[in-house]
Amino acid sequence: MPKTINNYMTAEMDGEFVVFLTGMRLNRWWKLWKWIPLFAAMPKMNRELLRHPELGMLHYRYQAGIRTMMVVQYWRSKEDLLAYATDKTRAHLPAWRWMNKAVGLNGDVGTWHETYMIPAGNYESLYVNMPEFGLGKAGRLTQARGRKRTARGRLGETSGQTTDWAELGIGPARGSSEAAQPIPAPQPLRTSEA
Repeated sequence: MPKTINNYMTAEMDGEFVVFLTGMRLNRWWKLWKWIPLFAAMPKMNRELLRHPELGMLHYRYQAGIRTMMVVQYWRSKEDLLAYATDKTRAHLPAWRWMNKAVGLNGDVGTWHETYMIPAGNYESLYVNMPEFGLGKAGRLTQARGRKRTARGRLGETSGQTTDWAELGIGPARGSSEAAQPIPAPQPLRTSEA
């Protein structure tokens, strides 16, 4: 089990990046021959991307439900993502072709994706008592203190309401030793399933 970082942490990214969500839904779960090949294709693609960091994927993780599976991927750029999607020498294109031929529009299996291009500095994150996770694994984790202690500050706002967390009953009092825990040593960038 990954070690938790018992502190208020935030993620930092250099420049813009892409968040890509993709997944599938089992509309007719009993048609195993339709969805198992699709289900197996995503781990194959993620393993390929991990072996080739030059392709631009920074990190991924799976989210599973009863009838759905989702993969969250963080990419260096939209150009990297689009190049991988259409590269004839990589795992994605054959899986895409198979799905269009074997499933098509028959309704047995649903697939989807969403792509979000995030401009530099237009994101925020907070992790409390969590292991490295999500954007914190794709980028760098740093302690959320000072202006980074609030969502406003992490989003770059320099004016506005300051929050006394103790007054709201949701955090350490200003000046408390709990508010100034040491920052864990930086870890090398790893891309793996959480």
